[in-house]
Amino acid sequence: MRNLQIILFGVFLATAFAAQANSFRLPNGKLIQEGKSKQEVIYIAGAPLYSELETIAVDDGSGGTPKKREILTYRLPSSLGGMSLVVVTIENNEVVAVESKQESRM
Repeated sequence: MRNLQIILFGVFLATAFAAQANSFRLPNGKLIQEGKSKQEVIYIAGAPLYSELETIAVDDGSGGTPKKREILTYRLPSSLGGMSLVVVTIENNEVVAVESKQESRM
């Protein structure tokens, strides 16, 4: 029984970390997360330090349209304190990934 409790606790803990992996919270409580539009991110965080545009095309013979991917890089204050480097990946005007790293840990 004790082993089952430990396993369940580990699963819940891993789920909690996975749920927070693709988001970034600013000190004012605003959240940059998957599913938001590019306009919402710019409204929340302002203009990025660096913006990169990629066009991804895979030739599968069907003549499909390429994906447009934008990568926005920010230096933002974190809700945990200090500054963080935040990389937001946007595909077709929707956030698909948010990665952050505290400057003090680089």
